[in-house]
Amino acid sequence: MTQQVLSGLGVGLEAVTAEVFRVRQAEPLPIPAKHSGDVAAEQAKLRKAVDEVSSELEILAEKAGETSAEIFEALGMILLDESLFDASVAQLDDGWEAGTAFVNAMETFAELLSGDPTFEERIADIRDLAKRVAANIHGISLGLDLPETGKFVIVGEDFSPADTAQFTSAVVGVITIQGGPTSHTAIICRSKSIPAVVSCSGAKELKDGQMVLVDPVGDRVVIGGTAADATKAISFVAKSTEPVIPVRSNIGSLEDAVAAAATAAEGVGLFRTELLYLSASTEPTLERQIQSYTEILTACPEGPIVVRTIDAGSDKPVPFLKMPDEENPALGVRGFRLVRDHRDFIVSQLEALEAARKASGREVWVMAPMVATAGEAKEFASLAKAAGQFKVGIMVETPSIVYEISKLKGVVDFISVGTNDLSQYLFASDRMNPNLGAMLNPWQPALIASLNQIAIESKKAGIYSGVCGESGSDPAFAVVLAGMGYDSVSSSRSQVGAVRSALSSVTHDEAREVFEAAISGHDSDEAKSLALTKLGEIAK
Repeated sequence: MTQQVLSGLGVGLEAVTAEVFRVRQAEPLPIPAKHSGDVAAEQAKLRKAVDEVSSELEILAEKAGETSAEIFEALGMILLDESLFDASVAQLDDGWEAGTAFVNAMETFAELLSGDPTFEERIADIRDLAKRVAANIHGISLGLDLPETGKFVIVGEDFSPADTAQFTSAVVGVITIQGGPTSHTAIICRSKSIPAVVSCSGAKELKDGQMVLVDPVGDRVVIGGTAADATKAISFVAKSTEPVIPVRSNIGSLEDAVAAAATAAEGVGLFRTELLYLSASTEPTLERQIQSYTEILTACPEGPIVVRTIDAGSDKPVPFLKMPDEENPALGVRGFRLVRDHRDFIVSQLEALEAARKASGREVWVMAPMVATAGEAKEFASLAKAAGQFKVGIMVETPSIVYEISKLKGVVDFISVGTNDLSQYLFASDRMNPNLGAMLNPWQPALIASLNQIAIESKKAGIYSGVCGESGSDPAFAVVLAGMGYDSVSSSRSQVGAVRSALSSVTHDEAREVFEAAISGHDSDEAKSLALTKLGEIAK
């Protein structure tokens, strides 16, 4: 019988074969409705539900273990935020019943996080919080009905933190129709060594009882597949105590900095400063910025700390910046383009970072996001050099700047490639559209060719080059980047060890061979397969 293959994004290095168990959807919430007029009663009902869901989260956090504990703690803080409750009360005043009011208020909060891949996959978790409060109010159970014995691959749209905390020992594999490589499902499956394939649209057709092979290394699910059909994972064998290029960590908060310092990261490759301001209704004072930056810089792992100035836009609004409404936010006023109307804040950021640099004694590099022309790069470099003693750079995220790197010689000290946005603009594919996920695969030959050109032009111009996009978290792709000639990569902190291991298993010449194998591929699957084959040969 011909096997059917379903494509997705793999999580983990081990494959598993087991029977499909489709997770049943919970009872739907009632449609949005108005209350009878007793605002006080609705408010009391809402407060009780919030407190009860908060207690449930604490119980689930204990069941879920260490990896989820921080996520549940963060969700608990959001749930108990008084500003969120006040926003819900305002909805009650508008006549909405308690459950609808909380869902509406949480939706407004979720919209503030849209537009950035770091937050986008957290939005589902936030909406799940609202759903749980509303379900509590209406007496609806959201518990998963999972088997306790046997071995099953569970299939669902996606799984929230509360869902994954209910995984039983019978769950040996996971397939989700939605989600992505940084979704909570992916994080938990990776931490628990549960093979998974996420963003697998074809899984909609899977039936209970079918035998499937979950093959994460092959980014696929094989209906009727066996263990013999699984794609073999590369076993990286260290040839050196140090990777061929430094591996840094991405951070966005003090907590991230502390956690990154516990890894083997050689500094920070991307500090996302906008994470500090997503709910700020008033502009932070210079003093407050200095305090925050000093704490974070001091906590970071040893090595250079690359700080990105605020990357906000109408699709990722920071309240105090009062961003305009735009029909196409991805092509609108975002990143360094804020300098037109908010120059003072960007300057204050740079001044605060200089004061924090002096106070912490750390080596700080600053870079601007969404730079499209050499003229914009020169403008930012002028602002940064006037503000402090930094190495100055830009993010390469737009195709236009790729062709102007030669003009950046003597203008910037470094560039850092944001592969998420570069892919979006290179392929004219909205990165938030689940139907276009394949176009944003870092193994796409056109992206590999573009990344190679960036590395070559940077070397010619004497400019340090790094990659801080999600592609740097893929150990095999990190080797490809080293083979192109990039000077460093930055990954999510959870992947620092795996990426270092991969980059310690090859020489510069061998990394070049892996890159040359990948760039000869005609599509993303072939490019990845050729690269992995070459890595396998090297490992022998």
